[in-house]
Amino acid sequence: MSLFSVLGIGTRGLMASQLGMDITGQNIANADVEGYSRKRLNMTAAYRYDEKYGQMGFGVDVINIERIRDEYIDQQIRGQNREVGYYEEIDHTLEAVENIIMEPSDTGIMHFIDQFFDSWENLANNPADIASRTMVRTNGEILTNTFNNVSSELRNLRNTRNDEIRNKVEEVNGLVNGIFNLNKEIAAVEIKNQHANDSRDRRDLLLKKLSKIIEINVIENDLGQVTVTTSGNIIVSPVDVQELEITTTVFTRPDGTNYSDIGVRFSKSMRPYIPTGGEIKGLFDSRDIYIPEYESWLDTLAVGLAQTINAQHVLGYNLMGYNGFNFFNPQVTGASDINLSATVLSDIKNIAAALGQATQPALTNNVASGALNFGAIYQLTTDGVASTGSADPDNAQNIVQGTVVVTIGGNALIEGVDYSVNYLTGTIQMLHNGYDNNPINVDFDYMSGGFPGPGNNENAIEIAKLRHELTMSPDPLGNPTATFDQYYSTFIGRLGFARNEAASNLETREFLIEQYETHQDSIAGVSLDEEMVELIKFQHTYQAAARIITTANAMLDVLMNI
Repeated sequence: MSLFSVLGIGTRGLMASQLGMDITGQNIANADVEGYSRKRLNMTAAYRYDEKYGQMGFGVDVINIERIRDEYIDQQIRGQNREVGYYEEIDHTLEAVENIIMEPSDTGIMHFIDQFFDSWENLANNPADIASRTMVRTNGEILTNTFNNVSSELRNLRNTRNDEIRNKVEEVNGLVNGIFNLNKEIAAVEIKNQHANDSRDRRDLLLKKLSKIIEINVIENDLGQVTVTTSGNIIVSPVDVQELEITTTVFTRPDGTNYSDIGVRFSKSMRPYIPTGGEIKGLFDSRDIYIPEYESWLDTLAVGLAQTINAQHVLGYNLMGYNGFNFFNPQVTGASDINLSATVLSDIKNIAAALGQATQPALTNNVASGALNFGAIYQLTTDGVASTGSADPDNAQNIVQGTVVVTIGGNALIEGVDYSVNYLTGTIQMLHNGYDNNPINVDFDYMSGGFPGPGNNENAIEIAKLRHELTMSPDPLGNPTATFDQYYSTFIGRLGFARNEAASNLETREFLIEQYETHQDSIAGVSLDEEMVELIKFQHTYQAAARIITTANAMLDVLMNI
C-alpha cells in the first residue's frame, strides 16, 4: 500500500466524518419540526483486492442516508386519526347544541313554559283582570320567541356544517395535490436507488393530515410512490390526482322556508362521495342526523304545546262572551313558526278564561242550494230546521272551530275555497254558485249553555292543569305517556348522553394516537443527547482522518526531499 493509498483512506474518512456531522446537525436543527424523522448515516468498510495480500482496506464507503421510521405505526395512526376527526366534529356539534338549548338555566325553554303556565294559574285567580291577561299574552310571546330563536340558532348551526364541509373539501384537494407532487419528487430520487428521506417525511405528514379529514387507504409501489383511495375511489395515483367537488341541492321545510345542502362528489368520475370516517363524515352526520334529531324534538314539543293549549282554549269564552278562538296560531309546523294567534295578539280580551257547558253535536242542517247562492248568508240552527228570524232560540252560536263539515251528494267541500263560516254568529256563506240544485248538508258542533260570565275561571284552570297532564310521547295505541316537562327532560337527557358518548369515544381515540405517537417518537424522534454523542464521535473521527492526511503528507515530503 502506497502513501497515496493512505491519503485516499484519510480523505474518505474525512469526507465520511464531515457528512456524518452534516446529518447530525440536520437532526439537531429539525428536532422540533413536526413530521421529521431522524436520519442515520450507513457506512461500510471499503476494500480492494491485492494479489499479494488479498483484500486490502481502502478506507470507508458511505452506503446511504437512512430515514428511521416505523411505517406500520404510521398506518395505525392514520386509522385512528379518522376516528378522532369524526368524533371531534360530533363533539363540537353537540357542544354547540347544548350551548343553544342552555338547559338547565333561566333562559331555557322549560323555564318559559313554566312561566307560561304560572300566568294561567294567576289568571284563574282573577279571570277578568286585564293585568293578568296581559301577563298570559306576554309570557306566551316570550315562550314563542324562545322557540323561534332556538330553532333559528339550530338552523344556523346546520348551515355552518355546510360551510365547514366546503372548507374541508378545499383542504383535501390541497393535500392530495401536495401528495401527488411529492410522489413525483420521490420517484425522481429513488429511481436511482437513493432515498428521498425528507420528501417522504413531508408526504407522511400530509397523509396524516388527510387521514383526519377523510378515511384513506395507502399503497406504495416499488418506486416509492403511493396510491391513495377513499370510499373505493382513487384520489391520488402515481400518474394522476382526482379532486373532490361540491354539489348543491335546495329543499323546502314544512314552514315554507328553503335551505340548501351541499354534497360532495369525485370531480372526474362524478360519483357521489359517501365518507365512512374522518371530519367530513362527522360534519355530514352532524348536519343530517344529529342536528335534525334535536330540531325534530323541539318541533314536536312546539306543535304539541300549541295543539294541546288550542284544543282547550277554543272551548272557552272571551270577555265578550264569544268562543272558538285559538290561543296559538293553528297553522304551526314547528318551533320556527309557533306564534300566538292573531285574535289573541289583537286583543287580550280574547283570551278565553271562562268555560261554558259541554260541546254538543247539532242536527244536520239540510239547505236547498238556491238558499246559498253566492252572496246569500244562511243562519245555522242546532235543531236542523231553517231559522225563522234573528231571535230564533235554536240559532247556532258559539260553533266549535274546525267542526263544520259541508257536503253535497256525499262529497265534502273545502272551507275557505267553497264556503266561509262565522263561528261566533253561526252563519255560513257559499263563495260561488253552481251546485245544480243539490241539497247542501251542514254538520257541526256547538257549545251549549252559553257564556257563564266574565268572572268564570274554569277554562283558565283547565289550561293551567295541562302542565301536569300526559300530553306527549304517544305509545303504539296513541295514548300520551309524558307531560311537557317529562318530554323535554327526556330530550335534554338524550342530548347529554350523546355528548358524553362522543366525548368518551374521542378521548379513547386520542389516547390511542398518543400511545402510537409516543412509540413512533421513540423510533423516529431526535434525541439531542444521542445527537451530541454522534457529533463528538464524528468530530473525533474527522480529526483522526485529518491527522492521517497530515502524517502521510509529511512522509511524502521526506520522501521527495531525499
